[in-house]
Amino acid sequence: MVFVFSVCCLLTSLVLSFLIIPLLIDLLTKKGVLDVGGRRKIHKGKKPSMGGVAIFAGFMFSSLAWVPWSEVAYFRYFFIGMILMFLTGLYDDRLDLKAKYKFIVQVLIAVLVVWGGGEKGIRVPPCAFDEFFGTHALSGTWRTVFNYLWPVMSYATSIFLIVGVVNAFNLIDGFDGLAGTIGIISFTLLAVWLLAVGDTQNHGWSMGLMLVALVGGVAAFLYHNWQPSTIFMGDTGSLTLGFILAVSILKFMQINSDPDFVSDFRANAPVSMGCAFAIVPIFDTLRIFAVRISKGRSPFSPDKLHIHHLLSRSMKLAHWQIAMFMGALHLLLMALIFLLARILPDFLLIILIILICVGLHFLLGRVINLTFFASKWREKRRKKESRRR
Repeated sequence: MVFVFSVCCLLTSLVLSFLIIPLLIDLLTKKGVLDVGGRRKIHKGKKPSMGGVAIFAGFMFSSLAWVPWSEVAYFRYFFIGMILMFLTGLYDDRLDLKAKYKFIVQVLIAVLVVWGGGEKGIRVPPCAFDEFFGTHALSGTWRTVFNYLWPVMSYATSIFLIVGVVNAFNLIDGFDGLAGTIGIISFTLLAVWLLAVGDTQNHGWSMGLMLVALVGGVAAFLYHNWQPSTIFMGDTGSLTLGFILAVSILKFMQINSDPDFVSDFRANAPVSMGCAFAIVPIFDTLRIFAVRISKGRSPFSPDKLHIHHLLSRSMKLAHWQIAMFMGALHLLLMALIFLLARILPDFLLIILIILICVGLHFLLGRVINLTFFASKWREKRRKKESRRR
């Protein structure tokens, strides 16, 4: 039955989003609602940039059509938060919302989702911190301290994760097909896991169905966004997808931190493995923040130092090649984290992930620099040969 519902969810959103996108392109073109190239933007000319509308429409219709209403009611704060995030992106695409106001709205939406559900809210459970820091065996005064501290950390960490992943996913949306490729990989793997474990106590199976619906919408959009693209995702898509990814990661952590949850697919390191689903956006965002700070600039100052920018500028890769490279890197890092989670506890694995990301930063920098200098050398050599002729 779950398989049938999954197929129905996938096909409904896929077909609906696929049919909406051409109509959306025509409408936005006629109304002149277009993203103009130039300055920091990679593309030239004008192109519609609200592809997230089609993804959102397909996802909502399919979810409401195939997910039981009792489950929709449980996820009501998730749906409210997602709609508000979508409207924020829509406003930003249309009227260019200032960054500080966008950040405030994102924090408020995160608070609504994390706090709104009360005891049944979607967030990192307090017991996850006991397991992560190894404090579950403590007693006496320290036990009392952590009994007060971990619930506070639960809310604070969950809000931080939602806002962080939303912005990280938004920043990765720089080239044709890039955000869609990263998203479809993460959402597919999360959906497969949630449906495979069949969790009903924490409503994981219904979250899995919704992610299947989302995969259909993203796949339809990716067809139109693959180089040469006819439409961009825009903040309507990147903010919405980032929000859904963040909440899905929280649900993954919540399920695997439940002491009553028993499954052959239970994650041994739920925090690390949860973060793995957004590893490339998180890695690129933290890397770019560190680079900007090291140069004495604000971490939020705009530039073209993201990994996809460097690959394009130094290695002369096309957009589709960069999307494939980043997708492969995403899969590779996820697989590495999942394998290491079999032998390492969460706390040590997080430290190792940080060290791996630091090493990867220097490795990518070295490879990109060598490629850049090699291309410059070849270009000079060609010019010398042409002069001799």
